[in-house]
Amino acid sequence: MSLISLIEASKDFGINTLFADLTLHINERERLGLIGPNGAGKSTLLKVLAGEEPLGEGERRCSARLRIELVGQESAVNPGHTVLQEVLAGCGEKRELLLRFNELSNSMAHNPNDATLLAELGQVSQRMDDAQAWSLEQQCQEVLQRLGITDLERPVEELSGGYRKRVGLASALVARPDVLLLDEPTNHLDAAAVEWLQSWLDRFPGALVLVTHDRYVLDRVTRRMVEVDRGKAHNYAGNYSTFLQQKAELEASEASTAQKFKGVLRRELAWLRQGPKARSTKQKARLQRIEEMHAEPLPQLRGSLKMANVSRRIGKLVIEAEALQVTANGKPDSPLLLDNFTYSFSPEDRVGIIGPNGSGKSTLLDLIAGRRQPNGGTLRLGETVHLGYLDQHTEDITKGKGLDRKVIDFVEEAASQIILGEEQITASQLLERFLFPPAQQHSPLGKLSGGERRRLTLCRMLIQAPNVLLLDEPTNDLDVQTLSVLEDFLEDFRGCVVVVSHDRYFLDRTVDRLFNFENGQLKRFEGNYSAFLEQQRRQERGLNEANEPKSIRLLKDSGPSRISTRSSQEAESSSSQATENSKPRRRSFKESRELEALNIDIPLLEAKRSNLEAALSGGDEDLTLLSQQLAELIETLHRAEERWLELSELTI
Repeated sequence: MSLISLIEASKDFGINTLFADLTLHINERERLGLIGPNGAGKSTLLKVLAGEEPLGEGERRCSARLRIELVGQESAVNPGHTVLQEVLAGCGEKRELLLRFNELSNSMAHNPNDATLLAELGQVSQRMDDAQAWSLEQQCQEVLQRLGITDLERPVEELSGGYRKRVGLASALVARPDVLLLDEPTNHLDAAAVEWLQSWLDRFPGALVLVTHDRYVLDRVTRRMVEVDRGKAHNYAGNYSTFLQQKAELEASEASTAQKFKGVLRRELAWLRQGPKARSTKQKARLQRIEEMHAEPLPQLRGSLKMANVSRRIGKLVIEAEALQVTANGKPDSPLLLDNFTYSFSPEDRVGIIGPNGSGKSTLLDLIAGRRQPNGGTLRLGETVHLGYLDQHTEDITKGKGLDRKVIDFVEEAASQIILGEEQITASQLLERFLFPPAQQHSPLGKLSGGERRRLTLCRMLIQAPNVLLLDEPTNDLDVQTLSVLEDFLEDFRGCVVVVSHDRYFLDRTVDRLFNFENGQLKRFEGNYSAFLEQQRRQERGLNEANEPKSIRLLKDSGPSRISTRSSQEAESSSSQATENSKPRRRSFKESRELEALNIDIPLLEAKRSNLEAALSGGDEDLTLLSQQLAELIETLHRAEERWLELSELTI
């Protein structure tokens, strides 16, 4: 049964068509992922589904009694509400009962002998029993705790943008609607909260439409994908992995079609340029066909984002921290965020910073960038260091003339041109590589989507040719295509990269070392995020076993004779299931470099082997020496091939 239907729907903003002739049905227990480039219209499509944005053409069908909750990228709040009131805003009668019960409970704490309060409290308790409202309190507490929302009595108008987004998400989850529409819900959440949200969405009984850059969440939660691109919407059955496979096949087919079309048109134009005597007698029909081919638009492939590396020398001294200490608000008497941190960043370090929200991750980047001063210790940057800082809120866009500036002006404020290899390109040419066509370059910043602003800030940062990158939640608001290009860029970047991120996929691809905030200390871990999580799970299992009663541990250690056949089979089944569910380890930055080197070395070794075999066949040289060299070469080649197989089987 369809809950929401769009019939031949179209929407445009002036000359920019977001989607046209779209027919889309949101069914019961739907698990739909929306995907597409920044600015393609994903957020607008969510608003159309929610009934908050009118269609240009077509029809939206939906039951008036259907409960729909939309969590946008920027959550609006009701001034005058506390956090708790805002979270419970969509819960109707249960909300009123729960809020009144909390008010009466607080009043009873101050006036325990008030008979009137006691009587009303009894009545409200009975009504909560009848409405089954007690479970709402439990759900609310779980959601708030998992999303890191603690100050329930704080007025919502005092909250930061990130905290408002979490409150809006909590309100939607607690309301348990029939249809849940989520636009980048993992923004401003730490890794633990993202893990919990993913599990919650798995259990959600209603329909879900999801826009997210988190590819792990997208892959696990969705069962259907809709790609919005170049004014069209394409349906794909399956999750994100299936979509990638189908998309690759479709693009190969489109490229082939475009090439064939160009080939036919080229032959026809060549015929047209020949003299009249060389043409066939069916000249009129053929000329008409050429006119039609000219009028028919060529199959267009979407432009691809290009990030080229800029070579700028970097010395041995990059960033050196010695006994670094910083407090929450910079005052000596406020809580410590970081204490006694000592580390020297190398020229090609790939470091990820992780930890709960509020632990100090962004503060550490601000310290390195010079936006904050430490309370203790020293921080030194090398003389050749040129920082590029992508902060979490893209603050540069709102500075100066703010959102009234043109796109091109914003980039030229940093630099008007850049040298890429042996080529010098202008800011306008660089913007085109970042998918900002000339017409859009003269539009005001205020007309850009959140993702386009993020992509533009990346462009401005790279035109300054940094050799040290500080990236604070770089995946927020970027589409998955841009993220993939950014990951490839960082893999080839010749400089130091320090990343604060909750995106597990991004961290797996871009870092080799992690620093985890734990109680004011940065604990170092060698490896990517998946390896870190696996270590955490092993430690938790070991801790749980250590805390088990002695009798249970003795039973486990007593061997198979003390365990029933059924228990043994269950254990084997559970172990087998765990093995099946375990995902392959992701290739680290260094391993990717090693694989690139092997791709070059193995063909060279093969060529050398062929030369040695040819020399042996000729018999003109020392056969003993040649045989020894060939045996050593074959052994080296086998080792290289085995290593290549091992590395190529790892996911990227």
